[in-house]
Amino acid sequence: MNKVYQAGIKTHVAVPYTTEINFPLLPLSCQLEPSTLSCLVGPHRAQLRVYLQMLAGISTPVKGWVSILGQQVSELDQHGWQKFRQKIGYLSGTAPLLSVQHGLMNVMLPALYHTDLSFAQATNKARAILEEINCEFDPTSYPAALNSFQRLQLALARALILNPEILFLDVPFNDLGAKEREKMADLLGRYKLNRTVCMIGGLQYPRFLERYAQQIIYISENKTIRFNSWESFLLTSDPEIRDLLNAL
Repeated sequence: MNKVYQAGIKTHVAVPYTTEINFPLLPLSCQLEPSTLSCLVGPHRAQLRVYLQMLAGISTPVKGWVSILGQQVSELDQHGWQKFRQKIGYLSGTAPLLSVQHGLMNVMLPALYHTDLSFAQATNKARAILEEINCEFDPTSYPAALNSFQRLQLALARALILNPEILFLDVPFNDLGAKEREKMADLLGRYKLNRTVCMIGGLQYPRFLERYAQQIIYISENKTIRFNSWESFLLTSDPEIRDLLNAL
């Protein structure tokens, strides 16, 4: 099988590494096409996060392989990995922003670490992104002074500052009310264009998946099943998935 994949993500019987899950993880073979959104769903969020981090190149599989933008992360040296990470954006609704840095600095940090931009250039770029995503708060506010939606706006700006080709979304609708989920869906829909997007947590706001998802991948301790649309996922007769949908 050809392991070279020039765009998007491809996995072949890839098993994530983890010390947090107390049951065996199943191998995953899938393909995430350019400019599409794929969502990992299932009953165990911690399990889904392990797969998401493997797909993002944060961890390497213990079996099989993962090819991201034509490169296998397990074969990269430190310099190659650092260059590769510039092409990946990761937004997490659970990973905290740095509490000792104000919002603007949180957004700037990837540009300061990964690029040759000066401090002033990174500041200007961060301010431009915050303005573009309609952040209606003082960017020098500290995360503790902001609400959940404002902190997610900062996390999105931080994920976008390097203009990534792939964007990973870890429970982006976490801890948001109905109106804020709608606002976040509008933002994510705007920045999905021309990127490969992979997410977990979409079942918290199904309208987003109904509108944007081209692929749903169900993962549990028993099985992995791929669906080519949100509609086909809703129509499945699989009892595990029916139970999951009925619990929404």
